[in-house]
This record gives sequence, structure tokens and C-alpha cells, in this order.
Amino acid sequence: MGVKLTPEEVDAFLTTGHTLIIATIRKSGEPFMTPIWYVWEDGAFYASTRAASSKVQHIKRDPRVCCMVEDGEMWLDLRAVIANCDAEFVTDEATIERIRAANQKKYAAFRTDPAKMPSATSSHYATESVLIKMTPRPGELRSWHNRKIRLRDPS
Repeated sequence: MGVKLTPEEVDAFLTTGHTLIIATIRKSGEPFMTPIWYVWEDGAFYASTRAASSKVQHIKRDPRVCCMVEDGEMWLDLRAVIANCDAEFVTDEATIERIRAANQKKYAAFRTDPAKMPSATSSHYATESVLIKMTPRPGELRSWHNRKIRLRDPS
């Protein structure tokens, strides 16, 4: 038995996963990693971010990204999905609204009340945003869950 997740397990894990780590490529060629909230829908990651963010500038220059969602604290519980993706900016208003609503629902219990944020933080996030769609390339999605390893019986 391998540790790879089935397609159904990947879909369930990514649908309920909490934080996406997105790696973009800086002008220097170095990777740049950022945690972000996301929605997994129809085989793609969607994330909204500030239009002026570094990751947006990186994607405009090079749309190749790597995405990872992971969880687990004990070694046996470690689970992850890593996907090399092609990123694009979504402009379809219906898609933007659908993903925005899904994101609001998914993260409603985790949001900070804007009235309690420092004004500099509120101003920072009040700027224009864009929606990024990151689609895994064929054969470029890897997964594992250490719970799938059959432990040897010590007896």
C-alpha cells in the first residue's frame, strides 16, 4: 500500500484544507513563498490577493507557481498535496463573485473584525484585489499521507 492519496481523497483534503502555500518566482529566479486562504473548485486553486502584491507581480512575469496544502503534527499524521500549476488572473465577474462567496463562507469563523484592526492594516487590505486561478499541470500533482504506511508489528 502506498502513501499517495486517491483522487477523491485529494479533492476532499483540498476542499477542506485551511492554508495554501504558494511559491512564485522572483525576478532573480529565487522562489518566494506566501501563505494564503484559498478555495479549491473544479480541480483548481483560487486565491484573492492585493493587486499590488509581490506574488501578483511575479505571476505577471512568470505564471508558473507551486502550491502546497499540508496538515498534521505527528509524523504519522503528516499529509500534503503539492501541485505545479499555471496561474492566470480571473476577470469573469460571475466567477469572481462565486469564489468570493465560497471564500467568505469557508473562512467566516477565522476573520478579524475590521473595526478591531489597526488603521494601517485596514488601509493596506482595502486596496484593489485580483483573483488568481492556479491549475495543476497534468502529472504535476503529488500527495501523501503517512497514515497510509503499514507499520510493522513489533511482535
